[in-house]
Amino acid sequence: MSVGKRALREAVRRARQNLATAYRQKASAAMLAKLFELEIYRQASSVMAYCPMAEEVQLTPLLKHSLSQGKTVALPYVISKGLMAAVKLHDMDSLVEGAYGILTVGEEKREFLSPGLLDLVVVPGVAFGLDGSRLGMGAGFYDRFLSERAPQAHRVALCFDCQLVPEIPVEMHDQRVEAIITETRFINCH
Repeated sequence: MSVGKRALREAVRRARQNLATAYRQKASAAMLAKLFELEIYRQASSVMAYCPMAEEVQLTPLLKHSLSQGKTVALPYVISKGLMAAVKLHDMDSLVEGAYGILTVGEEKREFLSPGLLDLVVVPGVAFGLDGSRLGMGAGFYDRFLSERAPQAHRVALCFDCQLVPEIPVEMHDQRVEAIITETRFINCH
């Protein structure tokens, strides 16, 4: 199974990296507009998202919008191998460059949140199936976090159309998302 996942991961990452920057920005804005209309987003008092890498869906406007709406905003923070926590984002000025050049909350402002209080998690992934199956980077951080620490949270993925695939090789521990938003589609995965 891991060979199939590895090959799929590489093919989809290549397709995502080949998207033009202007297209990526426009597509990201279209996805966020759809997310902002969803009842599960509008009703959420706490949202966990992530600071994206350059080739991922651009979520900075989501972080800013959520903060402006008075929502509690959380970002992932890796504690140790396989263990991830939720850290509160107080404001955009709290962000500093962390591992792999990804923005994170600076140590002096780091405040951990109980994952059990999260209403909505925007889940990253390399590829997604129409049934809500997800192929991550392979470390299992989100699978563990969602199943063990935040099982109550709604799960939404924002991804480019090129990240949708007919089938994801799924293992018992793999966690699914409830909805997928792309630049052209909204998929309810229930």
